[in-house]
Amino acid sequence: MKRYVFYLIIVNMLWYSISAGHKVLLDLREQGSLLSIVLSPLFGFMFLIGWIHFFQTIPGKDLPDQLLKYFPKWLTRTILGIISIMWFFAGLISLISFVFTLKRFLTPETPAIFITIIFLTFITFGILLQTKSILYTIEIVLLITFPFLILLILKALTSSEFELDFVKEAVMHINHFPSFSAIANSFYVYLGVSNLIIFNNQFQQHDFTFKWKDYLIAVLLCLGTLFVSFFIPIGLLGYENIDTIPYPMMTASDTLRMPLGIIERVLYIALTVSIFTTFLSILVHWHVVVQIAKKLIMTKKNIHQPINWLLGLIIGTFWIISIYLINVINEYQLITFSKLFNNMLPFFFFTMILLFQYLKRRAR
Repeated sequence: MKRYVFYLIIVNMLWYSISAGHKVLLDLREQGSLLSIVLSPLFGFMFLIGWIHFFQTIPGKDLPDQLLKYFPKWLTRTILGIISIMWFFAGLISLISFVFTLKRFLTPETPAIFITIIFLTFITFGILLQTKSILYTIEIVLLITFPFLILLILKALTSSEFELDFVKEAVMHINHFPSFSAIANSFYVYLGVSNLIIFNNQFQQHDFTFKWKDYLIAVLLCLGTLFVSFFIPIGLLGYENIDTIPYPMMTASDTLRMPLGIIERVLYIALTVSIFTTFLSILVHWHVVVQIAKKLIMTKKNIHQPINWLLGLIIGTFWIISIYLINVINEYQLITFSKLFNNMLPFFFFTMILLFQYLKRRAR
């Protein structure tokens, strides 16, 4: 079962490579982005140890159960409410980013609201699945898409369009001290394990034992993702004007061709991978919100009917907010909001680790 923890990490990694956070790092390439990537394993390693070690001490249990056990109800509801809001916006950013990407590269004539409704329909059915079924879905989708992802990376790095001179120019700026935004957006790639706040209830003691080599593998995977998502767009599109491109990774993939392949334009393969990646990202984030909502609204009277009208109201709220924002927000505002959101995450998650330490003390 330990592999499912890695699946959660990989889903977040894959989403990061096409997210606004990845673009922010490219925009800040002369404000310490590369040095923040080099230093990110330090912060990522600390986070992984603090987060995973806590959940290893409570096998088969999730965070809401622990909060309900040791905190008063009003405080538990406040903490879980804040967590739900953070997870909801993480999924919402994924949804809006993907709709904009799909509209720009594949279906420019299709109304954004129509794409949103189609995607929300599939997501709604997905997030209501059992947690174990979500894990199985993640495994199947990753097994299908991962070979194509490796193909894309190898094709980009071996392409004649990939210029090492642009990469060398980027490396020359490693001496710039990183800004906080650069550090925060580098840190994002390590946050896949944060979904253990719900998914940990599927892991028993013998299923989930992270050792030093496992931490090392997780850190190296995340670090590799940062380097690949930073250097491939620069190598294919150039260094000087990379900040003027709204979707660097997708645009970079459109410079590649496979003349002897069934699909000549690599962009279509990249879009297919991004569809599955976005689906998994939203599925995981919003499933966490739904499961937290179930914990909060479940009482002795409706314990056998957890999906009641209030849960339907929550999902309806997902739809209303998503459809409304897709009509009023533009790409620049999305990137600005994503940057602000990512800047909040280091404070939020390290505060959560302090909360975990307090819960461990209460449990003794």
